[in-house]
Amino acid sequence: MKTFIMILLAGIAIVHSGISLAATPENSPARDLASAKSFAFGGIGVAGLMSEGERNLRGVLEQPDASQQLQGALAHATPAGELYILVGLRRCDRAAYQKIIGSVAIPHGDVEVARGCMISREPFPRLLSQIQDGRFDDYLSRPPGDC
Repeated sequence: MKTFIMILLAGIAIVHSGISLAATPENSPARDLASAKSFAFGGIGVAGLMSEGERNLRGVLEQPDASQQLQGALAHATPAGELYILVGLRRCDRAAYQKIIGSVAIPHGDVEVARGCMISREPFPRLLSQIQDGRFDDYLSRPPGDC
């Protein structure tokens, strides 16, 4: 069963990496980030590939208007998308991040999280606390291939 799950994760990661290489409109990474179904940083799956969410966040952060794109995407984001957006705002616009953290209603549900080959569900508030502690900052400081 464990082998099956690992193979399934690798397949999903490969499919997602192929899809993200297609030509897309300029604001597509922010839109795709907002619709993220799971939250993952670092290498995931057997192959240790970067998650689609992390790839989209990096794409948005490369833009000169990253903060505006992230703030605009927040209104229609999934819980996993909200987490990515908050990581991004913490990275590129600390003032906007602080303002949003102070005013946003915090969901109390669980979010699907991928860590390496493991997929689990974790409480949104716990993940938000990890973002506030800077736990994910280091991932975005590394070059894309260094998971």
